[in-house]
Amino acid sequence: MNSSTLLNNLGSNIRSYRKRKGLTIDELAEMSSLSGKYLQGVEVGIRNISIKNLNKVAISLNISPDILLNIDTKSLENKEEKIFTISEKLKHFEITKLDFIGNMLDNLGDVMTSSGKEIKVEKTTKKIKDNK
Repeated sequence: MNSSTLLNNLGSNIRSYRKRKGLTIDELAEMSSLSGKYLQGVEVGIRNISIKNLNKVAISLNISPDILLNIDTKSLENKEEKIFTISEKLKHFEITKLDFIGNMLDNLGDVMTSSGKEIKVEKTTKKIKDNK
């Protein structure tokens, strides 16, 4: 995975969480003791951010730094990178949730190979609900 992808993803996550909290970039800058111009550069993916500054931003947003580092798999182009990123996210789930996700993937495979997709999707949704 290239640095540009990582920086863009990180910046997008910071912007998204900042907006969810209803903060302007200047408000976040003040809360984290960083400059607004610097944060703007981080949000658009053209500025590097140190671990120290990432932690300041995370504290200001009242979230864990690892949440800001989550990779959006849609931004990845390489199949192996997507699989690796998804598998890293799955490591944090409880076993029952992993079973549920496994069932969803199995059913999704059936749906994708089925010719009557809409009818099959309704059955899959019901089947998943019944398994809860």
